[in-house]
Amino acid sequence: MFPFLTAFMIFIIVLAVLRVRATRSEKERTDAFWEKESNANSARKVDLATITYFQFDPDSLPAAPDGSSDLKSARDAIVDASKQQMLNLNGISNTDLKLTYGPQNLEELTIYGDHFSDLEEAILSYGTLLHDEGYLKEAIAVLEKGILLPTDLTQNYIRLADYYTEAKTVAKRADLLSLAEKNLTGYALSTVQRHLRPREDTPDKGH
Repeated sequence: MFPFLTAFMIFIIVLAVLRVRATRSEKERTDAFWEKESNANSARKVDLATITYFQFDPDSLPAAPDGSSDLKSARDAIVDASKQQMLNLNGISNTDLKLTYGPQNLEELTIYGDHFSDLEEAILSYGTLLHDEGYLKEAIAVLEKGILLPTDLTQNYIRLADYYTEAKTVAKRADLLSLAEKNLTGYALSTVQRHLRPREDTPDKGH
């Protein structure tokens, strides 16, 4: 009984030590966040006229086939989005934006980031519609442009992978996976990885 009691006591002590360490680590992360946030809120304002904005040439995309008003509207949405002043802010936190450009610029920067998101969505929509209308080659070309923005929309990667399979260019999926691992993080990356990585055959448990 005593060896069991000793082992139990050791387990409790180890558990308590681990809890203290976890609490300390969480406090350090929290303190670091608020210190960074405080620095960000007092950062110097940067003149946004001096920064380089993202530009996209809609003429690099396939034209909408004649006779389809839906495809024309979808491509026009890309043209309209490309005329807006935009920044690719994917993966950049508000704190980092304030730290880099000053808190006074946050609202304006957010608008520019939204314009980039509009472009991402418009490209995905146009590529998807081209595929649905039977223009597989053109759909692939459009979604490839989306990848090169680079977009962080998981459906751009997933649909392009499916279109590669449909076009019997499966080898391109490996390159697409490499780009996803470069451009995406977290849940978005794991979602694309699950779709792109070849499934291993599961052994038959009965044999």
